[in-house]
Parts: sequence; structure tokens; C-alpha cells
Amino acid sequence: MKSQTYLRMAAGATFALLGLTVTSTSSLAEGYPSQPITLVNPYSAGGSADLIARTLAESLTEQLGQPVVVENRPGAATAIAATHVARADPDGYTLLIASAPTHFITPVLQDVQYKGLEDFAPVAMVASVPNVLVVSGKSGMTSLEDLVATAKQAPDTLAFASVGNGSLPHLSSVLFMQETDTHMVHIPYGGSAPAVVDLLAGNVDMAFLNLPPMLPHIESGDLVALGIAAPNRAPLLPDVATMTEQGLGEFQMSTWYGISAPAGTPDDVVTKLDAALHTALEQDSIKDRLGKSGVLEFYKDHSEYAAFLKSEATRMLDLLTSADVQN
Repeated sequence: MKSQTYLRMAAGATFALLGLTVTSTSSLAEGYPSQPITLVNPYSAGGSADLIARTLAESLTEQLGQPVVVENRPGAATAIAATHVARADPDGYTLLIASAPTHFITPVLQDVQYKGLEDFAPVAMVASVPNVLVVSGKSGMTSLEDLVATAKQAPDTLAFASVGNGSLPHLSSVLFMQETDTHMVHIPYGGSAPAVVDLLAGNVDMAFLNLPPMLPHIESGDLVALGIAAPNRAPLLPDVATMTEQGLGEFQMSTWYGISAPAGTPDDVVTKLDAALHTALEQDSIKDRLGKSGVLEFYKDHSEYAAFLKSEATRMLDLLTSADVQN
């Protein structure tokens, strides 16, 4: 278990990433790629990250003329996959489907064998999945105002579910309590499935979770969607307002995914991969395939992605420390 002081010290080292840029400038890309590329997914098969990886891998294979193979390495809150990629040769042949846990959250909360930002070269941001604030249909709450009023009337009575300490659903609820000046009880689960079971049963009151798996429960009325934790309304749920539209400031807690390579990957290799990913994400067939599963194209080039990681690291650290999150 890490204390708040340790969190700050660890984060200071982890987020010292002004050097989060690709440093090599060799001309490797002229003959790149000359062999298969492995795209490592830190999550199990069947989820959003797996869909994104396999969809992009198909396009990259066509564009680059070499197979792009998806390898699932789940476990240790994404640390197994991230460690593997961080230790790989920086030649562009081992890439990571990256997210907030791989780059910020897990390196701060756990003792990992890699530096969350310094050990990677950002290639491109590729996609995001909206998170939705849901309450049980049994709760009687039908609006954000209802939830806030209920929480204020009985502090530390309502309970919110998450998929673990320091997870994005946890931090989203922390931000929600900060923005609304409310206090609720945190109930961490080992994954979204048991959290949803208890939400449906009314054993917990609310949660921020990925929208796509929640949609059937929302459409049936078993769960009520109160807000979208993203910059824009979700195409799958267009009638539900964003948290920002409902007065909660810049409430942006989507689950995002990027592609990262080992630090030291040559500039021209990163640029070539970035361009190929951009081309892939411009294809209507890919947008449609991802969109039908609730995944939104969210492209940022390698420079924009690096800047995003830097600002997002600071924001996540603030939430982790303000909530005194310990693992």
C-alpha cells in the first residue's frame, strides 16, 4: 500500500516527461517494416481495446505490407503488457495499445518495472469510449439533480461502484463528488460485470461505466442514464446530455486509447506509423465498425498525443492524490 506522500514522490518521477518525445532520428523507416509488427493489448479479448487493436491491425497490414499481429497480454492492471513493450527493442516492431492505466495510474499505484511515460514514445491517439453515469432503475432517481439532491440530503449514504481503486470509474466519481460537493461511499469491484449486477439489484446506487455494455440495461429501464462523461453526446445515446451541459464544468472522463512504442523508436518510424494510423481512422469502414460498438475515432498525431499525455498525467495525479487513493 502506498501512502499519499509516496504517491506524490512516485508520480513526480513517473511524470517527469518533458523528454516524452522520440529521440532517435535514424533513417530506419526507409526499409520499415521488413518483418511482422506486434501490437500488444493489455486487456482480454472481446473488449473495446481488442476491437480497436484488431480493426487497426487489418488496415495497417494492408498499408505497410507486413502482418500486424495483435497479442493479448492482460494482467496486473495493464503492467504485464506495458512492461513487455517498454523493454522491447525500439525499432517499431512492438507497439502498445495504451490508456490511462498503462501510462499513469498503474505506475503510480503499483511497483512496476517501467516508467509510465519516460519509457514510451507516443505514436498517435486513436479512439475513445464514452463513459456514462448510471443509477439503478429501482432508485427512483431520474435526473442528475435528483442524484445530487439525494446525496446532499444524506452524506456518506449513497454508494458508487467502480472496477477497482484508482480506476477511471473510481476517479470519475471522485471528480463528480468534487464538482457537486457531495460525499458517497466507494465500493470497488473486480470488474464491470459484478458492479453491474449490484447496480441492477439496487445494492449500489451509481457508477460511471463504459456506455456500450450499459446500453441494453438503459434501454430496458433497469438502469437510468443521467449524463455522459465526455466532451460530446454519445451517438448511441444522443438524448442524454453531457455532464458539462448539465453544469459540471469540463467533465471529461472518457476511456481513451492510443498507440505507444518503446522510448527511442526512430522519429521516421513513428511518423510512418502515425500516418498509417491516421489513414486507417479516415476510412469509413473502420469508423462504422468501431462506431457500431460505441467506439469513437479520436485521432491526435504523435506531437498532440504527447502533449495530451503530459496534461492528462497531471489531471489524473490530482484526482489520485485528492482522493488519497491507495492500492
